[in-house]
Amino acid sequence: MKINVCRIDDRLVHGQIVTKWIKEADANLILVADDKAAGDKTLQMILKLAVPSGVRIEILNLEDSISRIQNDHTNQNVLLLIRNPAEAEKLVEMGLQVEKIIVGNISNSKSSVGRTKLLDYIWVEPADVKALQNLSEKGIKLEVKAIPEERAKDPMELIAKSRK
Repeated sequence: MKINVCRIDDRLVHGQIVTKWIKEADANLILVADDKAAGDKTLQMILKLAVPSGVRIEILNLEDSISRIQNDHTNQNVLLLIRNPAEAEKLVEMGLQVEKIIVGNISNSKSSVGRTKLLDYIWVEPADVKALQNLSEKGIKLEVKAIPEERAKDPMELIAKSRK
């Protein structure tokens, strides 16, 4: 398994994924590594309906995702989707090896208190900031991009600017 794109996006599979990121990853498999989605049959059905024909989707919890990644020795191209920075950090701690993580949408949930706006589509809470810092300190390149054609932004710079 070749993870060509690893993306944090709390919407998981949606229009930009289907129209842009699958092509960017040259993916024939979308791996959704998410405990919540893995345990929600309705959400799984919705995510599966959004995937175009010719592309497979697997929705696994974090532990099963790591096992799947580590035990698949094929060269199939994969788009790995993760809901939030904390889950990305957990995956890395569990053994995920990626050079780069693209930070996409992190919504401003009305139920969350203490979120800070970095961009119109990225609202972070302190746990997100800590996880992103930890990932960066582990040498993983982090880029903020809504779509592949967009110029990458550094999330650590955006966080620093938000604190001024």
